Amino acid sequence: MKKNIFLILFSGIAFIFLTSYRQSEDDSMANLYVVFAGVSSNFNQLDSVAKKISTKTGIKYQTDLVYDKKRGMILPDTSSDEIYAGTYYPRRFAEERISIEMAGYYKTGDLRDADSTLMTLVTGIFVGKKEAAANLLQVKKNVPDAYMKKVKLYQGCMH
Repeated sequence: MKKNIFLILFSGIAFIFLTSYRQSEDDSMANLYVVFAGVSSNFNQLDSVAKKISTKTGIKYQTDLVYDKKRGMILPDTSSDEIYAGTYYPRRFAEERISIEMAGYYKTGDLRDADSTLMTLVTGIFVGKKEAAANLLQVKKNVPDAYMKKVKLYQGCMH
């Protein structure tokens, strides 16, 4: 009898913990609008398009990442970030800025999916659809097949 009560109590506590953990994980996710202007495994091609868009639109082209032929876009190996140095660290917060990112992450919002060498050109991440549409309109003048997609991105601490 005591064993059954213990199991029921333990199960209840575990359920509450897992439910609250899942809730906090969900609270850390945000639906954001991302504008994409190309996908390629060729960094130089994306870099050239990024510079062209920046020159024509005035949108800042800046990335905190460096290109590595085997690993794609990564924080430099010499980065002071001991956890992510030499690996991909995604752009996740709303901002109008051009950068080259790892494409897989933006398909699923899961960092584990960013391990291929396929890269994407992001021209902005936005909270509102209206702001994203304005960015897309500017970008489409230079890259007609640019598009906007609503993506669920993690907003919590990654350290």
